[in-house]
Amino acid sequence: MRAALLLSAVLFLTACSKEPGDGGRAEIRGVVLMQNVSLSGNPLDDPFPAVDERVFIIYGDGQYHDDDTRTGPNGEFRFPWLRKGPYRVYAISECDNDGCREGVFRSAEIDGRRDIVNVPTITILRY
Repeated sequence: MRAALLLSAVLFLTACSKEPGDGGRAEIRGVVLMQNVSLSGNPLDDPFPAVDERVFIIYGDGQYHDDDTRTGPNGEFRFPWLRKGPYRVYAISECDNDGCREGVFRSAEIDGRRDIVNVPTITILRY
């Protein structure tokens, strides 16, 4: 009887645990800057806000993005309504003048139900 009761309690508690993802009250924020570079890879000017750039988020230890948003006029983005847990956000940068593309990643950890986590600036390159 006790074993069945204990098993029921364990199953109930694990069923209630929430994975990282949407459905909470926390938020991740950040800024994406764009850096124009020459064909040889040298910066052409100072980085500036990347307007209307896609930013992706990965929940937990996933390998593919779970959601995306666009940057605003100041390069700012936010992912609201998140639960506790680890996240990765990224934007796509050109990695050379051959059209190669790669993600520029930032990690974030939401510890509290109403946390607002600011990730370090993401700077993407454009040739």
